[in-house]
Amino acid sequence: MAKEILVVDDDPDYCQLTRVRLEKSGFKVTIVPNGAQALALFENEYRPDLVILDVEMPGMNGLTTLLNLKVKKMVTLGNRPQAIPVIVATGLQSEKLREIISEHDVNAFLKKPYSAEELINKIKELIEKESG
Repeated sequence: MAKEILVVDDDPDYCQLTRVRLEKSGFKVTIVPNGAQALALFENEYRPDLVILDVEMPGMNGLTTLLNLKVKKMVTLGNRPQAIPVIVATGLQSEKLREIISEHDVNAFLKKPYSAEELINKIKELIEKESG
């Protein structure tokens, strides 16, 4: 059965490109343009195998989305049982942002733009780690 990836990003071009890359690699992809819609999916019992979360989005940004998911116990991050791996992806350059992201126990950080190979390798690594 194909592993399911949730992409939370407001850039339609990035989302389409990511969908094509991931589907060619055998993943099922769901895309939402903001954190509020991601939370709504989780509230309806949706549980992907991995989340790719943009930081800078209108409305609810990625870090706020992540905090909401953690507080509502919809994801358990890090190396715990039943964890849903989260990759934070952003084009922002700030070292302070990297520190904030690392404090939230995300599984990986990718700086945009990144290669398809880098993304696919990171997804496979995290999914194998969680299921192994």
